[in-house]
Amino acid sequence: MKKWFFAAGMVLAFFFQRCTTDFDLNADYKETPVIYALLSPNDTIHYIRINRAFLSDETNAVTLAQDPNEIYYGDELTVVIEALSSGLVVDSYIVERVNGDTLGMPKNNDGIFASAPNILYRFKAPLVPFYSYKITVNNTETGINAYAETPVIDTFKIKRPDDESIFPFAVTFSSFTPFQFRWQSGQDAKFYDLSLRVHYRERIYHPEGDSFTTIGSGTVEWKYAQFYTAESTTGGIILTYDLEGNRFYDFISDNFEPVDDFNYFRFADSIQFMVDAGGQALFEYIQFNNSTLGLTEGQFTDTYTNVTGGLGVFSTRYHKEGKIYPFSAQTVDSIACGVISGGLNFATDNANADFPYCD
Repeated sequence: MKKWFFAAGMVLAFFFQRCTTDFDLNADYKETPVIYALLSPNDTIHYIRINRAFLSDETNAVTLAQDPNEIYYGDELTVVIEALSSGLVVDSYIVERVNGDTLGMPKNNDGIFASAPNILYRFKAPLVPFYSYKITVNNTETGINAYAETPVIDTFKIKRPDDESIFPFAVTFSSFTPFQFRWQSGQDAKFYDLSLRVHYRERIYHPEGDSFTTIGSGTVEWKYAQFYTAESTTGGIILTYDLEGNRFYDFISDNFEPVDDFNYFRFADSIQFMVDAGGQALFEYIQFNNSTLGLTEGQFTDTYTNVTGGLGVFSTRYHKEGKIYPFSAQTVDSIACGVISGGLNFATDNANADFPYCD
């Protein structure tokens, strides 16, 4: 049986720490470029991984996988990125071949594939919403070429808390009523991951002078919803997610340990909401991989790709961070003294009669 191997999760591992998957297929020899990239308008430097599938009757597949000359293309590969509007090319960009190891971007060395060098391709450009971007790769020695095209997700707004409101807002988590988070869908975004970040300070209380000394600060993050799927990739639609208060307090309880010091306090200062959006092709890639979980090697008959003439995923992503909001006095007291998260040295609201203690 001929061995045809390619790194199906190789570049998504670079972006999302996914695993490398090996496919063992019967096939006639054909050079196959493998392209992975997730373009984001958050970035001005964009990285692409381009490898090749390889086929051999004579060499052990593991040996091939560990040989960078088999995995990576050399100077024979040309890479072109074009910006398109209504199907017409409006700009093109210089793409350079770089070693990620020298840029502080080492490859995850799990699995059988060579971990060094970490060859990447990059181009520099501010991405324009409503343009699409096309990649074309060509092997000048063999004439083999592949291409793919993706839109880029447009910016969108967080609507609750409303980042554009001029009125003050404090975030409340109740055990009885969920907190409803709202955001506006981004053009060309298909799914969303929702996260929050809690900001806190560490302080020592001096009862004799009723004063505090700040000794540190920090943040903790929680991805509370994953793969929230939108029915449409049309932008401007209001989407909602109800976050139960007890889940939030469980998160606090799971991320802090009690400190055996009666005068040590944590202050739950504020909260920030984040949204990560992914494009249609990335959505389909994840859906396909989820549908094949549990299959054995011999059961694989196909793999997802949106690359014509090759394999891989060429798609888009976007990261949105909202403004920072204070907690309500009720929530500060619940963090400090509640059944779920009490006993973790959090101070009560400063309007509480027993501040900073619970009683």
